[in-house]
Amino acid sequence: MSVVAASTYYRDYPYSAGGDALTHASEEAVWQVVSAIGGENRYYAMNGLWAIREWMDALVGGQGLTRKRPIGRPLQAGDQIDSWKVLIAEEPNLLALAFGMKAPGKGVLEFRVTPIAHQTRITATAYWTPQGVAGKLYWAAMIPAHLVLFKRLTAEIARRAEKNV
Repeated sequence: MSVVAASTYYRDYPYSAGGDALTHASEEAVWQVVSAIGGENRYYAMNGLWAIREWMDALVGGQGLTRKRPIGRPLQAGDQIDSWKVLIAEEPNLLALAFGMKAPGKGVLEFRVTPIAHQTRITATAYWTPQGVAGKLYWAAMIPAHLVLFKRLTAEIARRAEKNV
């Protein structure tokens, strides 16, 4: 699937939630942090909630406790980051990860890095397409966490990118 087709496909998912932050760090500095997510680096914010979800997945036979990621090379489509599959890795602007845990639906976590005047905006957005009522209820249950999580996640990515400059 091409990058445009993949992006158009998941952006048509009926539900989304996200957050963003601005930083004075460059696109490249922000990308370094974004593209290092997962594995031993974990998820930069609210790791306790991520861990709970990973354990829940493992309890139903999923790969939630998997800790792996490519090392020593840039990310590319098809790579595995923990239970996520890289759909798109367009340095330094777009990283899209397919949700790989067991759930009543399909999801994508997208990171966009965008230059704005003399700053850089980092946006994290979860896209969700539910399977039946269970999928809609799952999304509704996740919304409160997502609203806080993505704001904190993007702020922490911005902070780390500024620190690395």
